[in-house]
Amino acid sequence: MLISVSVIVFCVLAEMFGRSAVRRFVSYSYNSGAAFGFLRDSPALLLNLEIAMNIIVLLMLIFGKMRTGTRIGLSMMLGGAVSNLVERIVWGHVIDWIPVPFLPLKFNLSDAFIGLGAVIVFMMLNSPRR
Repeated sequence: MLISVSVIVFCVLAEMFGRSAVRRFVSYSYNSGAAFGFLRDSPALLLNLEIAMNIIVLLMLIFGKMRTGTRIGLSMMLGGAVSNLVERIVWGHVIDWIPVPFLPLKFNLSDAFIGLGAVIVFMMLNSPRR
């Protein structure tokens, strides 16, 4: 469990400090919805869904029996989700600040942790056990 807590805390702090470190060099976008603005017009529903999903993943980490790689991937996903949830509760939106080259899109480090964590979980679930 210590590894999960460490990964979650790292993800939350990396988003906060990463954005602060580059704030003079990047422009921000404010996203009041989920990915690509999904549910932007239903903030209460989005907030409740985020809280429910965070609780489900947390319970999986606490009570689930899984390999270390799967635990790390889920912890990265939860860390990114918690970071986005905190921003949504504090400011009513998440701050996207990493531009996607050649596209008019931005994301944040928390989104990257969620995506990378999902890839790790997928790879672990599809790899043979040793």
